[in-house]
Amino acid sequence: MKNTIKYYYNFDNINLIRSNESMYIKYKQEIYVFCRIINKDETLEIYSLTRNMPNFYQFIINKDNSIFTPYQNNLCVLLKVTPKKNITFKTNRVVLPYKNYLLDRSNWYELWTKKNDYFEYQQHHIYGKFKIIDESINYYIGLAENAISYISYNIRNETIQEQKTICHKRIDKNGYFNPLNCVIDYKERDLAEYLKYIFLNKQYLSLNLEKIVISFNSTKRGYTLLFGRLLYPSFYFDLYERIINNYDNENKLIEIIKRNKEYEEYLKNIYSIINKYTDIKKVDWL
Repeated sequence: MKNTIKYYYNFDNINLIRSNESMYIKYKQEIYVFCRIINKDETLEIYSLTRNMPNFYQFIINKDNSIFTPYQNNLCVLLKVTPKKNITFKTNRVVLPYKNYLLDRSNWYELWTKKNDYFEYQQHHIYGKFKIIDESINYYIGLAENAISYISYNIRNETIQEQKTICHKRIDKNGYFNPLNCVIDYKERDLAEYLKYIFLNKQYLSLNLEKIVISFNSTKRGYTLLFGRLLYPSFYFDLYERIINNYDNENKLIEIIKRNKEYEEYLKNIYSIINKYTDIKKVDWL
Protein backbone atom coordinates (compact mmCIF):
# COMPACT_ATOMS: atom_id res chain seq x y z
CA MET A 1 0.00 0.00 0.00
CA LYS A 2 2.83 2.44 0.79
CA ASN A 3 4.07 2.16 -2.79
CA THR A 4 0.60 2.80 -4.17
CA ILE A 5 0.12 5.90 -2.00
CA LYS A 6 3.57 7.21 -2.92
CA TYR A 7 3.04 6.64 -6.63
CA TYR A 8 -0.45 8.11 -6.93
CA TYR A 9 -0.27 10.89 -4.31
CA ASN A 10 3.44 11.56 -3.92
CA PHE A 11 3.26 10.93 -0.18
CA ASP A 12 6.66 9.99 1.27
CA ASN A 13 7.39 8.60 4.73
CA ILE A 14 3.85 7.70 5.66
CA ASN A 15 2.66 5.74 8.67
CA LEU A 16 -0.13 3.20 8.23
CA ILE A 17 -2.65 2.75 11.03
CA ARG A 18 -5.32 0.04 10.84
CA SER A 19 -8.48 0.71 12.84
CA ASN A 20 -11.31 -1.81 12.64
CA GLU A 21 -11.68 -2.41 8.89
CA SER A 22 -10.22 0.92 7.75
CA MET A 23 -6.66 1.84 6.82
CA TYR A 24 -5.58 5.29 8.02
CA ILE A 25 -2.51 7.10 6.74
CA LYS A 26 -0.55 9.71 8.64
CA TYR A 27 1.38 12.12 6.46
CA LYS A 28 2.84 15.47 7.54
CA GLN A 29 0.64 15.67 10.66
CA GLU A 30 -2.51 15.06 8.59
CA ILE A 31 -4.66 11.93 8.71
CA TYR A 32 -6.17 10.27 5.64
CA VAL A 33 -8.24 7.14 5.14
CA PHE A 34 -7.92 4.85 2.11
CA CYS A 35 -11.30 3.31 1.27
CA ARG A 36 -12.39 0.67 -1.20
CA ILE A 37 -15.47 1.74 -3.15
CA ILE A 38 -18.35 -0.48 -4.21
CA ASN A 39 -19.96 1.55 -6.98
CA LYS A 40 -17.97 4.00 -9.11
CA ASP A 41 -20.94 6.00 -10.44
CA GLU A 42 -22.49 6.41 -6.99
CA THR A 43 -19.13 7.54 -5.62
CA LEU A 44 -18.83 10.15 -8.36
CA GLU A 45 -22.30 11.40 -7.47
CA ILE A 46 -21.51 11.79 -3.79
CA TYR A 47 -18.18 13.44 -4.64
CA SER A 48 -20.04 15.99 -6.76
CA LEU A 49 -22.52 16.68 -3.95
CA THR A 50 -20.14 16.85 -0.97
CA ARG A 51 -16.81 18.15 -2.26
CA ASN A 52 -17.58 21.71 -1.13
CA MET A 53 -19.03 20.70 2.23
CA PRO A 54 -16.35 21.19 4.92
CA ASN A 55 -18.03 18.89 7.46
CA PHE A 56 -17.27 15.84 5.34
CA TYR A 57 -13.89 14.24 4.76
CA GLN A 58 -12.47 15.65 1.53
CA PHE A 59 -11.62 13.55 -1.53
CA ILE A 60 -7.97 13.77 -2.60
CA ILE A 61 -7.20 13.91 -6.32
CA ASN A 62 -4.41 11.60 -7.46
CA LYS A 63 -1.67 12.13 -10.08
CA ASP A 64 -4.07 11.09 -12.86
CA ASN A 65 -6.44 13.90 -11.83
CA SER A 66 -8.94 11.30 -10.60
CA ILE A 67 -10.47 10.46 -7.24
CA PHE A 68 -10.10 6.74 -8.04
CA THR A 69 -6.93 4.77 -7.43
CA PRO A 70 -6.51 1.08 -8.34
CA TYR A 71 -5.31 -1.16 -5.53
CA GLN A 72 -5.37 -4.98 -5.36
CA ASN A 73 -7.97 -5.31 -8.14
CA ASN A 74 -10.25 -2.75 -6.50
CA LEU A 75 -10.90 0.94 -6.91
CA CYS A 76 -10.16 3.06 -3.86
CA VAL A 77 -10.41 6.70 -2.84
CA LEU A 78 -8.23 8.69 -0.45
CA LEU A 79 -10.09 10.95 1.97
CA LYS A 80 -8.59 13.63 4.19
CA VAL A 81 -9.93 13.18 7.71
CA THR A 82 -11.22 16.30 9.44
CA PRO A 83 -10.54 16.75 13.18
CA LYS A 84 -12.99 14.74 15.26
CA LYS A 85 -16.17 16.51 16.26
CA ASN A 86 -19.15 15.45 18.32
CA ILE A 87 -22.12 14.05 16.46
CA THR A 88 -24.98 16.54 16.69
CA PHE A 89 -28.17 16.54 14.69
CA LYS A 90 -28.65 19.64 12.57
CA THR A 91 -32.04 20.79 11.39
CA ASN A 92 -30.66 23.09 8.68
CA ARG A 93 -30.00 20.90 5.67
CA VAL A 94 -29.16 21.28 1.99
CA VAL A 95 -32.32 20.68 -0.02
CA LEU A 96 -31.56 18.94 -3.31
CA PRO A 97 -33.25 19.67 -6.64
CA TYR A 98 -35.92 17.23 -7.79
CA LYS A 99 -34.17 14.71 -10.06
CA ASN A 100 -33.22 11.06 -10.19
CA TYR A 101 -30.20 10.21 -8.04
CA LEU A 102 -28.24 6.99 -8.13
CA LEU A 103 -27.93 7.23 -4.34
CA ASP A 104 -31.67 7.67 -3.78
CA ARG A 105 -32.77 5.35 -0.96
CA SER A 106 -36.17 6.89 -0.29
CA ASN A 107 -38.32 3.89 -1.33
CA TRP A 108 -38.30 2.42 2.15
CA TYR A 109 -41.30 0.16 1.53
CA GLU A 110 -39.61 -1.64 -1.36
CA LEU A 111 -36.16 -1.80 0.28
CA TRP A 112 -37.47 -3.08 3.61
CA THR A 113 -39.81 -5.61 2.00
CA LYS A 114 -37.00 -7.11 -0.07
CA LYS A 115 -34.72 -7.25 2.96
CA ASN A 116 -37.32 -8.90 5.15
CA ASP A 117 -38.02 -11.52 2.47
CA TYR A 118 -34.28 -12.15 2.20
CA PHE A 119 -33.83 -12.53 5.98
CA GLU A 120 -36.69 -15.02 6.16
CA TYR A 121 -35.29 -16.98 3.22
CA GLN A 122 -31.80 -16.91 4.71
CA GLN A 123 -33.00 -18.23 8.05
CA HIS A 124 -33.99 -21.52 6.44
CA HIS A 125 -30.35 -21.99 5.38
CA ILE A 126 -28.49 -20.87 8.51
CA TYR A 127 -30.87 -22.12 11.22
CA GLY A 128 -28.92 -23.88 13.95
CA LYS A 129 -25.62 -22.12 13.25
CA PHE A 130 -26.30 -19.05 15.41
CA LYS A 131 -28.28 -19.78 18.57
CA ILE A 132 -28.81 -16.15 19.64
CA ILE A 133 -30.02 -15.19 16.16
CA ASP A 134 -32.36 -18.20 16.04
CA GLU A 135 -33.92 -17.13 19.34
CA SER A 136 -34.26 -13.42 18.52
CA ILE A 137 -34.70 -12.77 14.83
CA ASN A 138 -38.45 -13.37 14.65
CA TYR A 139 -39.05 -10.47 17.05
CA TYR A 140 -37.05 -8.10 14.83
CA ILE A 141 -38.57 -9.37 11.59
CA GLY A 142 -41.92 -8.66 13.25
CA LEU A 143 -40.79 -5.12 14.11
CA ALA A 144 -39.69 -4.65 10.50
CA GLU A 145 -43.09 -5.89 9.27
CA ASN A 146 -44.72 -3.33 11.56
CA ALA A 147 -42.55 -0.60 10.05
CA ILE A 148 -43.41 -1.72 6.51
CA SER A 149 -47.14 -1.78 7.30
CA TYR A 150 -46.97 1.59 9.05
CA ILE A 151 -45.29 3.27 6.08
CA SER A 152 -47.50 1.46 3.55
CA TYR A 153 -50.76 2.33 5.29
CA ASN A 154 -49.95 5.93 6.19
CA ILE A 155 -47.60 7.12 3.44
CA ARG A 156 -47.32 4.95 0.35
CA ASN A 157 -50.46 6.06 -1.44
CA GLU A 158 -50.02 9.77 -0.78
CA THR A 159 -49.10 12.00 -3.70
CA ILE A 160 -47.28 14.65 -1.62
CA GLN A 161 -43.56 14.64 -2.37
CA GLU A 162 -41.11 15.56 0.37
CA GLN A 163 -37.87 17.14 -0.78
CA LYS A 164 -34.73 15.08 -0.33
CA THR A 165 -31.33 15.83 1.07
CA ILE A 166 -27.94 14.26 1.80
CA CYS A 167 -28.33 11.76 4.63
CA HIS A 168 -26.25 9.09 6.32
CA LYS A 169 -26.72 5.38 5.71
CA ARG A 170 -26.24 5.02 9.45
CA ILE A 171 -25.13 7.36 12.19
CA ASP A 172 -22.12 6.25 14.22
CA LYS A 173 -18.94 7.86 15.47
CA ASN A 174 -16.71 6.17 12.89
CA GLY A 175 -18.60 7.02 9.72
CA TYR A 176 -20.52 10.21 10.41
CA PHE A 177 -18.17 12.52 8.51
CA ASN A 178 -17.23 10.06 5.76
CA PRO A 179 -19.00 10.97 2.49
CA LEU A 180 -18.99 7.29 1.48
CA ASN A 181 -21.55 6.84 4.27
CA CYS A 182 -23.99 9.15 2.46
CA VAL A 183 -27.20 8.51 0.54
CA ILE A 184 -30.00 10.66 -0.82
CA ASP A 185 -33.17 10.41 1.22
CA TYR A 186 -35.83 12.24 3.17
CA LYS A 187 -34.39 14.30 6.04
CA GLU A 188 -36.38 12.13 8.46
CA ARG A 189 -33.90 9.33 7.86
CA ASP A 190 -31.11 11.19 9.64
CA LEU A 191 -33.20 12.17 12.63
CA ALA A 192 -34.45 8.59 13.05
CA GLU A 193 -30.94 7.18 12.81
CA TYR A 194 -29.67 9.84 15.24
CA LEU A 195 -32.42 8.91 17.73
CA LYS A 196 -31.40 5.25 17.42
CA TYR A 197 -27.76 6.23 17.91
CA ILE A 198 -28.40 8.10 21.17
CA PHE A 199 -30.55 5.21 22.40
CA LEU A 200 -27.92 2.57 21.67
CA ASN A 201 -25.24 4.70 23.33
CA LYS A 202 -27.54 5.51 26.28
CA GLN A 203 -27.13 9.22 25.65
CA TYR A 204 -30.86 9.88 25.41
CA LEU A 205 -31.18 9.77 29.20
CA SER A 206 -29.22 13.02 29.51
CA LEU A 207 -30.66 14.79 26.46
CA ASN A 208 -33.88 16.74 25.93
CA LEU A 209 -35.69 14.40 23.53
CA GLU A 210 -38.60 16.76 23.05
CA LYS A 211 -36.31 19.59 22.00
CA ILE A 212 -34.52 17.31 19.50
CA VAL A 213 -37.73 15.97 17.95
CA ILE A 214 -39.66 19.22 17.79
CA SER A 215 -36.77 21.42 16.63
CA PHE A 216 -36.93 19.25 13.52
CA ASN A 217 -40.07 21.23 12.62
CA SER A 218 -41.46 18.63 10.24
CA THR A 219 -44.89 18.06 8.71
CA LYS A 220 -47.42 15.44 9.77
CA ARG A 221 -46.21 13.29 6.88
CA GLY A 222 -42.61 13.86 7.91
CA TYR A 223 -43.23 12.79 11.51
CA THR A 224 -45.06 9.72 10.21
CA LEU A 225 -41.97 8.87 8.15
CA LEU A 226 -39.83 9.46 11.22
CA PHE A 227 -41.85 7.13 13.42
CA GLY A 228 -42.00 4.45 10.74
CA ARG A 229 -38.23 4.51 10.45
CA LEU A 230 -37.82 4.30 14.21
CA LEU A 231 -39.92 1.13 14.15
CA TYR A 232 -37.47 -0.47 11.71
CA PRO A 233 -34.68 -2.18 13.75
CA SER A 234 -31.74 -1.39 11.47
CA PHE A 235 -29.33 -1.67 14.43
CA TYR A 236 -30.20 -5.37 14.85
CA PHE A 237 -30.06 -6.23 11.14
CA ASP A 238 -26.74 -4.41 10.63
CA LEU A 239 -25.12 -6.47 13.37
CA TYR A 240 -26.89 -9.64 12.18
CA GLU A 241 -25.31 -9.27 8.73
CA ARG A 242 -21.87 -8.65 10.21
CA ILE A 243 -22.21 -11.79 12.33
CA ILE A 244 -23.26 -14.17 9.57
CA ASN A 245 -20.42 -12.79 7.41
CA ASN A 246 -17.96 -13.48 10.24
CA TYR A 247 -17.09 -9.85 10.96
CA ASP A 248 -18.50 -9.81 14.50
CA ASN A 249 -19.25 -12.06 17.44
CA GLU A 250 -22.84 -13.19 17.96
CA ASN A 251 -22.64 -12.29 21.65
CA LYS A 252 -22.78 -8.61 20.70
CA LEU A 253 -26.50 -9.12 20.04
CA ILE A 254 -27.17 -9.79 23.72
CA GLU A 255 -26.87 -6.11 24.69
CA ILE A 256 -29.41 -5.15 21.99
CA ILE A 257 -31.85 -7.96 22.80
CA LYS A 258 -31.96 -7.30 26.54
CA ARG A 259 -33.01 -3.70 25.84
CA ASN A 260 -36.11 -4.62 23.79
CA LYS A 261 -38.59 -3.36 26.39
CA GLU A 262 -36.53 -0.22 26.95
CA TYR A 263 -36.66 0.52 23.20
CA GLU A 264 -40.42 -0.01 23.15
CA GLU A 265 -40.75 2.53 25.97
CA TYR A 266 -38.46 4.86 24.02
CA LEU A 267 -40.77 4.59 21.00
CA LYS A 268 -43.80 5.31 23.17
CA ASN A 269 -42.10 8.41 24.56
CA ILE A 270 -41.21 9.74 21.11
CA TYR A 271 -44.74 9.03 19.87
CA SER A 272 -46.15 11.03 22.81
CA ILE A 273 -43.82 13.94 22.05
CA ILE A 274 -44.83 14.02 18.38
CA ASN A 275 -48.53 13.87 19.25
CA LYS A 276 -48.29 16.98 21.38
CA TYR A 277 -47.77 18.86 18.12
CA THR A 278 -49.33 16.77 15.35
CA ASP A 279 -51.58 13.73 15.23
CA ILE A 280 -49.94 10.67 13.69
CA LYS A 281 -51.28 7.12 13.66
CA LYS A 282 -50.65 5.01 16.75
CA VAL A 283 -49.15 1.52 16.71
CA ASP A 284 -51.68 -0.56 18.65
CA TRP A 285 -49.27 -2.83 20.53
CA LEU A 286 -47.12 0.03 21.83
